Amino acid sequence: MKKYIYLFVIIFGTYACGNSSSDENSSNENSTIDADDAKSAERAAKAKKVFFTVPSPYETALIFERSGVGYNIGVLNPIDNVNNYSTNVKQALNFGVYGADLSYANIFDQSQQCMFYMNCAKKLADGLGVTSAFDAETMERIETNMNNRDSLMNIINDSYWIADSYLKENGQDYLSALIISGGWVEGLYLGSATLDKDNPNAELMESIANQKYSLDNLIGLIELYDHPEVDKMKIKLQNLKTSFDKITTETTETTVSTNNEMATIGGGSTLTYTKENILEIAATVKTIRDGIIE
Repeated sequence: MKKYIYLFVIIFGTYACGNSSSDENSSNENSTIDADDAKSAERAAKAKKVFFTVPSPYETALIFERSGVGYNIGVLNPIDNVNNYSTNVKQALNFGVYGADLSYANIFDQSQQCMFYMNCAKKLADGLGVTSAFDAETMERIETNMNNRDSLMNIINDSYWIADSYLKENGQDYLSALIISGGWVEGLYLGSATLDKDNPNAELMESIANQKYSLDNLIGLIELYDHPEVDKMKIKLQNLKTSFDKITTETTETTVSTNNEMATIGGGSTLTYTKENILEIAATVKTIRDGIIE
């Protein structure tokens, strides 16, 4: 249960999008249901794009291992900060943050820290009223299907309605956008904060650059929510996008060559960036993250 809650945080955050009850009878109410269902489907589609463009904990672990990055507790949001988050906005953002921190601690097999950050996530979930959405049975199923993203999506799709129902009934579905934003920002921060600024690891820089696509998907997702707090986050992410937009995309023609009856496909899109581009992204995301955890 401790190992993979971050996956739940990410998927729940992107999926928690406005279902509606099935017992409404008037045509106006049915129209509302249809509109909600359409919006829910659109959010779900964009959520999948975010999820599939973010490295899994396993993929992240491999990147850290190959780059020689060690565990650094100093980059995590201190566990004592959890007591400072009294508003729903702060609780939602930092629910995402602590989920990412939990994933980071797990990558480095920090069992005690995993326990601490699990407790932080649980406390914030309690504050938001969504604790029942990730019970032990659900987390066990997530762990069993850790390496099957399609199965994970189905599991969370089944369970998120519990949390979504609570948020929607209380007029707080916008908190879903803040949960995923907090988790995404923290994940990017943890990767960029571990960079050696004088001699940054090439693979780690590439992983950061690739979040250009994930950020575009995330902005597209949160634009589907109508709330002042979500608008504030969107502005911050758009500022970060300005830094990411300095990374250019080069597309070469796709070619197919054959050798000994084996086909090789070449070409496609590649990202072009400098060390300075990546360090600028790191500085920008740190500013956003500092505002979230303060």
